[in-house]
Amino acid sequence: MVSIPVRLTSGTEEKKVSFNQLHGECNSRIQMPRWCPSCDRKVESAEIVKGYPVGDDQYVIMEEADFAGLPAKSLKTIDVVAFVAGRAIDPRHYNKSYLMAPEDAGLKAFSLFIQAMTRADVVGIAKLGFREREHLAAIRAFGDVILLQTLFYADELRDPGDVAKPQTVCSQQEMDMALSLIKSLAADDPDLGQYKDDYRETLTGVIKAKLDGTVYVSAPTTEAPKMDLVDALMASIAAKPADTEEPEGELARRIGELAEVGADQETKAEGFTEEVRSLWKP
Repeated sequence: MVSIPVRLTSGTEEKKVSFNQLHGECNSRIQMPRWCPSCDRKVESAEIVKGYPVGDDQYVIMEEADFAGLPAKSLKTIDVVAFVAGRAIDPRHYNKSYLMAPEDAGLKAFSLFIQAMTRADVVGIAKLGFREREHLAAIRAFGDVILLQTLFYADELRDPGDVAKPQTVCSQQEMDMALSLIKSLAADDPDLGQYKDDYRETLTGVIKAKLDGTVYVSAPTTEAPKMDLVDALMASIAAKPADTEEPEGELARRIGELAEVGADQETKAEGFTEEVRSLWKP
């Protein structure tokens, strides 16, 4: 058994705007006391016990002694139980991410472990315990640290068949249109840093404006026009970035011509639209 001392830190930081609930009359923060409806009084923490629901208002009461003998692992140990190919893990299993870095005393062993996993191109399956439960996790080399991602157990995954519906038959013209859209939006090196949380940034701006005493005026919004699938795909392809590679095919060529039609050529545009629709139909 090899033991490597490490420290575990959260690998993500959710940046959402949070609010406290206040009493509108005096702006005092609302408190949520633990309340017993039967005794009609506030309950202190020491009076609370755990109950497992087994029916309507029926519970199995669990005492502290009942938990003492459970095989719960400690957060102080992360046990690696297997090594697998990363692609073999169903992506639905992944939950939260954490970073593991070595303590000074374990730097040599940590370096050897991380380099061996990289060379073998494998992901470790591990078990650890925290927050009153035993967690399954995947660990992998991630630069100079180890990325630990907690996993949902297999019995926690929902069966896609419960919500899936049989796929419909698509014509070649429909497939050409969809592939043209995908090709127009394809990126060789995706940069997720370019995407921002517009809602959070706008909300933060509203809050800052109120702090500064500025009257915050929002831009007027208009309801998006309703489009069918053909309209939506044509609009998406027409709005592709200028530096993307042109899609191929007769349908794509006619859509490109449609995109170049100016606002002053409405009649001609309608003619192109009808032609594209005729190409679209099975």
